[in-house]
Order: sequence, then structure tokens, then C-alpha cells
Amino acid sequence: MRPVTWSRVIVTSREPDYVLNLRETIDRQVNIALRDLLAPEEVPLAVCSLARPGFLDYTLSLPMKVARTRHQAPLAIAQQLQPALAGMPVAGLVEAVAPGYINIRLADGFVAEQLSLILASSPQTLLCREANGQRIQVEFVSANPTGPLHVGNGRGAALGSVLATLLETQGYDVGREYYVNDYGSKMRLFTESIAHELFQMMGLEFPMPDDGYRGSYIPELAREIFARKGAELRSVPDAERLSIIEREGRELVLTGIRQSLEEMGVSFDTWFSERYLVENGWNDRVLEQFRARGVVYDRDGAVWLRSTDFGDDKDRVLVRRDGEPTYTLTDAAYHFNKFERGYAKSIDVFGADHIGHIVPMQALMKSLGLPEDFLEIIIYQIVHFLRGGQHVVLSKQTGEIIELADLVREVGKDQARVFFLLSSADSELEFDLETAKENSLDNPAYYLKYTHARLASVMRQARGIGGSIPAEARDCDVSQLTTPEDRELLKCLLKAQDEVDDAARTRQPHRILYLASELAKSVNTFYQKEKVIQEDTALAQARMVLIVTAQRLLQAYAYILGIDLPEAM
Repeated sequence: MRPVTWSRVIVTSREPDYVLNLRETIDRQVNIALRDLLAPEEVPLAVCSLARPGFLDYTLSLPMKVARTRHQAPLAIAQQLQPALAGMPVAGLVEAVAPGYINIRLADGFVAEQLSLILASSPQTLLCREANGQRIQVEFVSANPTGPLHVGNGRGAALGSVLATLLETQGYDVGREYYVNDYGSKMRLFTESIAHELFQMMGLEFPMPDDGYRGSYIPELAREIFARKGAELRSVPDAERLSIIEREGRELVLTGIRQSLEEMGVSFDTWFSERYLVENGWNDRVLEQFRARGVVYDRDGAVWLRSTDFGDDKDRVLVRRDGEPTYTLTDAAYHFNKFERGYAKSIDVFGADHIGHIVPMQALMKSLGLPEDFLEIIIYQIVHFLRGGQHVVLSKQTGEIIELADLVREVGKDQARVFFLLSSADSELEFDLETAKENSLDNPAYYLKYTHARLASVMRQARGIGGSIPAEARDCDVSQLTTPEDRELLKCLLKAQDEVDDAARTRQPHRILYLASELAKSVNTFYQKEKVIQEDTALAQARMVLIVTAQRLLQAYAYILGIDLPEAM
């Protein structure tokens, strides 16, 4: 059967709301129930958390926190508070247990309601909030168009792609943008490097610049441009030849970059050209803005920004003595352009080599008078590649780089996306190439696919024996779900919205992979311990609800992660 695949959607309105923030719902009811029993300073401490495996659903540690100030044993306090909590609409069972916790089991009616709401939603909208009218831009990858993407760009591609979809779940209108650095000294070196090779094909000479690009792709580009434009290049002056070479080389590289990213399941709404900024006067416009704000000065023939007034460690040159703009001015123009396009926030995803840009960039935003929270910068650390447990230097036969496209073709799109998300952006990452290709449960991408296929298989088996697949959890007796495995799977289902909201708020897209993996583990533990396929009893119906909602939630996580799930393996 064909795998489940997703196309990106922008949520403007949606199906019936999934759970409200469950923690907020429970905490609000806890505080209402205890308001006459708590001192004002104790109210912020009345916060529930998920109970440990083997206990009830949620736990309140408040008695432990206030025991010293109340001069009572924590268990005694728990026993005093327990009756008030037992009357909460969300609570089915409330226990005071040693050494001083209050454990809460959610009411069956409440659980059934939440499961029904999951079943009523599609995977693309299951974890989504209502549209909030705010526009956020996520800029990521943005590698110079002077060569193919290398494997190091893959982590930024995965992080930015998943973060953008994650922010869409929060109701934001998200723009995915690739900034094309197609102006300045690097493009000149790129052009001259190709010209060195291409001119030889015409029986001419052009010196290789000292800092030129020497990768094996340069002769390849030269041959392709010569095949396409050779006749034209023979008939024009050198200056025009260089212009043609630059234009053709840039387009060939960008075409390859787009293809590499598409093969990894990464797409952009906008490919924004630096050349556009320069040629349409944005640098001049921003420089006038700086002058009007009184934050620039002239010295030694150059124009300087008083960036130390805004937290930078030194003032920055905006325009050099020769009149050429610096990257600082162009960065300012680019982000001012983002603001002018109506974005409330720009989130830039950069590699570790950009860590020194954070303070200067924040100073730039302040000097422009943009909102203090307009710019967020996410820095991701380097990736170490392993093969057979050994660190390897990935290279092509020329000993230079390995292209991202080669990696994706070796391990697969979904495996690449998953392995680039195995740890938080702020920690270094180990990417084991052999494990990524294995069809084993040690491969987290395979494990998610295997789990989804198992869930689909259970549903097929149930239909095969004439069992029904519940469309409404309200019609089932969820009080039947009493075993530890039942309850742990329930916790994974009901906490999902809270956890996704937290992942979006903290800008941690890797947490979606953790949640999906945790759900898969809980599903498989449940399946191994509990009998699901059985006569059409109340217990069978309740457990089938767990199967269907687990599949729907796993599909929702896969949608955010940008991976495909098979119906069978």
C-alpha cells in the first residue's frame, strides 16, 4: 500500500478544537478547588505534572513544598487537601500518598471527550491552534550560491523546516525564506574561478584568483556553461563574458541547491536575492534611516555605525572607503526589508560559525529602531558523521566535500530528516550513516514507520474479524482502560498539545521527534502486554480507541517532522 504522505497546509480555520492546554485546565481546577485552603504565596506552587509510570495520571507535589512553612508532615497536608480536589470536574480519582503527593486520575468522561476530539481532527490540524494573524519568517540554510550544499547544511535544513511547520501549529502565518547571497566579493571569486576554466576551452587565458574556488564542481560548471553559451561567449567582450558566467553559474548552482533540498523534503516560499537589495536601493534607504536616527558617523573615508551604543563590542563599518557596502549594512537592509514586508518576527537559523553574529545583529536591530523581540537567532552545532561506529571525514573522490544530495540519496529523505533532529540544536550531533540505513528498531526513523504499520495492521485485523473501528470515544467505556500500559499510552495521547506548544515556544523542533519516539515506544509496549484483537467487548472497543487515536497522533507528529509513514512493511 502507498505510504501516508503530507502536503503543507496553512491553517486559517480548523476542525473542532483538540484539548485545551491540559496542564492549564487541571491547574486551573486545582487552584479553584484549593483557593480557600491555600495561602496566597502557596497558589503558584499548586501546579500538577504528569505522574511517573505506574502511578495515576497527574501528580501534585504541593504538600512537599509547603510542609516546612506549615510545620506539618507532607502526607498530613495531602490528606487535608484531598477531599477538595476530589470534587474537581476533571478528576475521577484523587489519592493522598506517602511521602506527601496527591495523585489524580482523570475522569473517564473527560478522557473520552479528549480522545473524541483527537478522532475528529485530521493529522494536519490535530495539534494546531487557531490562526492568530501574526506573520513570522523563518530564514534557514541560506548557503552562498557558490557551490552545492554540503552535508553540514542538512542540519539547518531539517531544523528550519520542522520549526516552520511547528510554528504553524501555533496559528502563525509562517514564511520560509532562503537568502541568496548573490552579490559581492564571493560571487566575484566564484565567477572568476569558473572563468579560469572556461576561458581555456576557448583558447584564452584567465588567471585563477588567489582565493578562488577549486572544487571539482567548478570545471563541471564551466563545461556546462560553455555547452550552453559557448557561441555567445566567443562574440562578446571579457567584461560581458564575466557577467554571463556569473548569471549562468548562479542559476546552475541554485537549481542544484533547490533540487537537493526538495529531495530532503525542504521547500521555501521565497528565495530572496541580496542583489535585489542592492540594485533596488535598500542599502541606501537603510543608511538614510541610520543617519536620521543619528547612529552613524564618518571616519577615515568610511561610514561607521555606533553599534557600541546598542550593546555591541565595537562599532561596525557600514560603507568602506571605496564606497562598497559591508555585510553589516546589507544585513541591516535585509532585516529592515523583512520588517517592511509585515513580519512581526524573523527567526534566523545559523550554523555554529555564525555565533559571533548574534550580538552585532541584535545591535543592528536596536539601532534601526525595530522591536526588541523582532530578531531571534538559533545557532546549531556541528554534525559528526560515523560509519560502523567510527568517525569519518565524508568527502568526494577529490577530497573536498560531500554534497547533501549524496547523503540523502544514500540514507533516504526521512532518515536524513530524523537523524539531523536526534539532539537539540545547541549540542553537537552524531549521525551514524550505517544505522540510518538499517531496517532495525535501532533506527528511530524505521521505528516510527514500523509502529505506524503495526497500528494499521491491527486495524486491518480488527476489520477482518468483523470488529468496528470507533469514530467516537464518547461511545466507548474508557473506564476499562486500567492497566499501567493503558494509562501510559493515554498519557502520551493527552499530553501531546501541551508538549507541542512547549516545543514551539522554546524553539526546539527536535522535541517533536522525541514525542513521536516516546509514543511509538508506548504503543509497542502496550501492544506486547495487552490483548487488542478480541471479541467485540467493551474492553476491545476501548483499546481500539487507543489504537486509532495513537495512529492519528503519530501521523500528526510525522506531518510536523515532514516524514512519510507506511501502511504496511
